[in-house]
Amino acid sequence: MPQTPNLYPIWNKMEGQLDETIGLNQIAFFTGYSDWHFHRLFKKVQGENVKEYIRRLRLEKAAYELKITNFPILEIAIEAGFLSHEAFSKAFKRVIGSTPSEFRKQFQKKKGKSLKDHITIPDGISKHGFQIKTISSLTIVYVRHIGNYEELPGPIAGTKEVLSIQSLIQNWNSKNSNHKWIGISQDDPKISPKGKIRFDLGITVGPEPKQIPEGLGIQTIPGGKYLQIRYQGSYYNLPKIYDWILNDYFKSNPYQIKNQPPWECYLNPYEKEENKRITDIYIPIR
Repeated sequence: MPQTPNLYPIWNKMEGQLDETIGLNQIAFFTGYSDWHFHRLFKKVQGENVKEYIRRLRLEKAAYELKITNFPILEIAIEAGFLSHEAFSKAFKRVIGSTPSEFRKQFQKKKGKSLKDHITIPDGISKHGFQIKTISSLTIVYVRHIGNYEELPGPIAGTKEVLSIQSLIQNWNSKNSNHKWIGISQDDPKISPKGKIRFDLGITVGPEPKQIPEGLGIQTIPGGKYLQIRYQGSYYNLPKIYDWILNDYFKSNPYQIKNQPPWECYLNPYEKEENKRITDIYIPIR
């Protein structure tokens, strides 16, 4: 009986090339299995076959584009691999639950409102805690958690994900101070189904890291322009902070979000007092 394939290089290939047509045989090539065996094993691990997985991610990416931009729906449909508005709308409603037009209306920006007039800043964020930054790309070694963000909202001590990263640091005979802890929120909970939300937790490494053991992946966070928001408090409140940022804050300011995942840097992950933990959240903007 074949063992479960290492999905990290497969995820990287599929998720990094969502806008391209990828054949099953191309993906199976990375595993050493036949197309048939790989397809069966992927569905067992992921809960959906390769075609379903890629189509869902394309539609969720399109939904996020509808949420954060005013680009024409047909343009977004074509980018998602659909040749007509009708085909896109049908597939979108089947996966997301509403038509593209209905979905977009939920997230239209409210004109003429300022931040102070419209919303209250949550506890843990100062009105001075917002900065525009241009950063260089970062390479991280990471472990993926699939479920709900509330299950692993950050480097929670004792979780299997944190233990895996700590074990890696020890095996490399490295020091905690040599690495920054990073979390990448790959999905928007307002769009992706519960139980299928991807959260990648990892540490920064150099451009040529040591050998990566099986069960961990490597990826690059794109450099560019970001809005950095500093939050102080429990990691368990981070899902609510993100909800406020993406669904309240950005409705009432001029920033335009880019369609790539936000991420966070944990400045003092070994701090034992939850209310003293500091997290810098990075939202990619145009």
